[in-house]
Amino acid sequence: MIERKTNGCFLSPLASPLFYLLCTVLLALSGCTEETRVLPVHEFRFTQEPVRNAALSDDARLAAFIFDDSSVSVWDVDEKRERYKWHSDVLDEESLHLITFSKDKAWLALTGYWSTTLINLQSGDVVGSWHFSGKDPGATASSTSLSHHGDSALVGMTDGTVLLLNFDNGTALQYQHNTMKVLHVGYFSNDYAFSGGIDKRWFLWDLDKNDVLLERQYRSRVTASVLDNRAQRAFISDALNSHEIIDLATHEVMSELQFMERFRFFRKGLFLENGDYLMTTSPKSVVTLWHAISGEEIASWEIKRYSSEATTHAITLNKDGDVVTLSSDGVLQSWDYRALVTSL
Repeated sequence: MIERKTNGCFLSPLASPLFYLLCTVLLALSGCTEETRVLPVHEFRFTQEPVRNAALSDDARLAAFIFDDSSVSVWDVDEKRERYKWHSDVLDEESLHLITFSKDKAWLALTGYWSTTLINLQSGDVVGSWHFSGKDPGATASSTSLSHHGDSALVGMTDGTVLLLNFDNGTALQYQHNTMKVLHVGYFSNDYAFSGGIDKRWFLWDLDKNDVLLERQYRSRVTASVLDNRAQRAFISDALNSHEIIDLATHEVMSELQFMERFRFFRKGLFLENGDYLMTTSPKSVVTLWHAISGEEIASWEIKRYSSEATTHAITLNKDGDVVTLSSDGVLQSWDYRALVTSL
């Protein structure tokens, strides 16, 4: 749902020519554009407890939270009810700070500094915990991703190591492409993985052969990595002024995000309409919709905030085709981005 209001100069017929000239200059400098107020289709707050991290299932049917007391809960989004709750005494460690669903919604992975705990979402049983370490003995987990069926997980470490944990046989493979803290890690498919880190480098590589298929070097740390397998596109952003949309079939930069500010920071994102559009989130509360081909901004708005530090932990599409965001305030909102696109 959108509302529009027009901002501009209202000129009195009695105004002097000088006033007209001044207003014309101001309009040329600042623009007289329509401001778009985007309203959520749906909004619900699951909890008022402090949230350490949160996740959505791929279809936005399940929401999960790690709370500050290291307890974890999973909610049914449609029914607005808590399906499971686990207290810290049944989980492996109190340092849990990373949470992710498998794409088939059958498994939930909880990761602390040195272990990942796997939970069966059909039964609610804590299956077990797998301990790991990087090349540096003091390295801790900094990012994670669970495979489609939950049989393996990628764990990025603060020393630049990426681990491939195989839950079936208990093995862990090490990859060392980044040299510093891995901020983003994920599966591009069953056979390929990507990672981006503080070392300003981003990689896409073959999990079996360890061959690097694509490497990008940036001027600052990689703050966002968004990949779409079907559209064969990636959005990679650093902390300065590189915000690229890349064609993964040709490895060429298709476009860069265009905006007036000197800097913008991005954390998460989602490609839409087979890669024609991109939605991004800022480190705080701003959501932005972009044309992926041109890099032009369509609209920006804020998520619902109950605290000054509110941020978006997860973003995905629901069964109705709306974009869904889940915040650190425990607020789920859905957005009809199609109304913004069709109103252009």
